[in-house]
Amino acid sequence: MFSKVFLAQTSGEIKKQLPEKLAYMALHFSPYSTGLSNLPLDLPKNSILLLDDSMPPENHDPQLVSEQLVQLVNQFSPAGVLLDFQRPVTEKLTAMADCIVKALPCPVGVTERYARDLGCPVFLSPLPANKGLQDYLKPWLNQGVYLEIAPDCLEITVTEKGSKIRQIYPVQNLPLANKKLHCHYQVKVFPDKAVFTICRYKEDLAALVQEAESLGVLGCVGLYEELQY
Repeated sequence: MFSKVFLAQTSGEIKKQLPEKLAYMALHFSPYSTGLSNLPLDLPKNSILLLDDSMPPENHDPQLVSEQLVQLVNQFSPAGVLLDFQRPVTEKLTAMADCIVKALPCPVGVTERYARDLGCPVFLSPLPANKGLQDYLKPWLNQGVYLEIAPDCLEITVTEKGSKIRQIYPVQNLPLANKKLHCHYQVKVFPDKAVFTICRYKEDLAALVQEAESLGVLGCVGLYEELQY
């Protein structure tokens, strides 16, 4: 179902089963040096390298980090490198992202909070279940988009005072389908409110990936543990 999706795996998961398209998600800023840790020893050509900020950079050297990534790119010829920076914007992370983007000889995508200023491709968060893909991508398509895909479930409560949206655990077997949003939903009406439950199941994501490709998305990335067959 997800043969066109880069499935993100840790090094331990890779040893068990290698997906058709791989995103290596185990790259971190090293707790012991000013560079990176957990560099891959082997990687299929045209994979994706994911660097996250779960270990925040402190005294890490942007030039050294960039050189290590350039070596990996030259060694394994990946399709691209994605900087999955989820922490609040800081000068250190911005400088790190800027140095990497300028140094690497392959496409580099960065999460939206950093891509706005860097002008490079964006690594865009998963599409919310109540949003249409075309409108969601529109602000970014000129820069290029790598789209993270994932199941999602929202509850929207509408009262006379307005609406509130919250993420909830997936509700199974919702009866209605919206092919435009690639989701399932139900509506419950009460005397004082209406409650909309909208879920994008794993089974809905294949059509979402197909639409993303038709709109020019550079690649879709999802967690292997969420999307495995």
